Amino acid sequence: MKQRGNRYCSVCGTKLQRRGLTAAGTQRWYCKTCAASHTKSRDDVLRCNQLTGFVSHLLSTQSQADMSKPRAYTDRTWRTHTTWCWDISPKPPRTSEIRPVIIVDGTRVGGMVCLVGRTPAYVIDWKWAAYETSAVWDTLLATIPPPAVVVCDGQKGMLLSIARYWPETCIQRCLFHVWLNMKDKLTLHPQTEAGKQLLKHYRTIWRVKTASQAKEWAAVFTALYEMYDAFLKQRTHNKNPQPGQRKWWYTHRNVRSAYRQIATLLSDEQLFAYTERALQQQTNQLIPRTTNYVEGGTNSPLKELLRSHRGMSQIHRQRLVDWYLYDKTEDKKPPRNFL
Repeated sequence: MKQRGNRYCSVCGTKLQRRGLTAAGTQRWYCKTCAASHTKSRDDVLRCNQLTGFVSHLLSTQSQADMSKPRAYTDRTWRTHTTWCWDISPKPPRTSEIRPVIIVDGTRVGGMVCLVGRTPAYVIDWKWAAYETSAVWDTLLATIPPPAVVVCDGQKGMLLSIARYWPETCIQRCLFHVWLNMKDKLTLHPQTEAGKQLLKHYRTIWRVKTASQAKEWAAVFTALYEMYDAFLKQRTHNKNPQPGQRKWWYTHRNVRSAYRQIATLLSDEQLFAYTERALQQQTNQLIPRTTNYVEGGTNSPLKELLRSHRGMSQIHRQRLVDWYLYDKTEDKKPPRNFL
């Protein structure tokens, strides 16, 4: 009766002897009875190594040719062996742990948007969507316990979702995104004195570190707002309005909009939440005043990685982002755990 196993000949059942290595570096086994040659293989180990190498390739700037060299493959052979790995999609572990500070933001990857929720230290969860709508933000926020503070850029759908799922959470608006909005409305060289004064004053916001400094900054802004109140209320009238046309509009719409944006953020207490001592004690950490942890710590390196892997299809780019974000989670597991 033929004996079966890794070290017995599959032809005659005789015990095999070692005889060198194959060109790929695999142990070759030889049968002295029937002269058959065999290689010992384990599909589970093979797939584990293939997936590990595949993920290492995605998260590095190595080319497919570089990945195939250790086993004397061609890059085409390496692609064939790892085709199945594209179907493995890592998911972050679900947890009921409450994080005191969470930063949320979205980044566009090709034709899709990736919505990311993270702490200053690690990624918590992410979702894919075609657009940043409140319904999509709902799917992300619903999986994360409400924090004490959320730092965001103020996207409308995001704010609506925060109000629904985290109604007790304090909002800290990203000061850099507010600056970008100001720059769009005023330009870097405003033509009006009201615009020049507001732009000059906003540039000093980066010096605000404490609650008392925030109060002083707000007082100066309020004084500017009152000083230019009549100017901001000036209207331009349409002398011969046609049906459907407006009869009047604010003459300095962009400047007025910039002032009203700051006034609203101050009224809603979303501009200087990071200076509040009570929140700092509750979170037991410094509260970020920008979304730079996502923009610079996640999005920027991700875009560089995507550029190094340019030419991928949309679904492959999304899978690369999935593995990249999973690698930034707190309790990440090795790729073999997804087999």
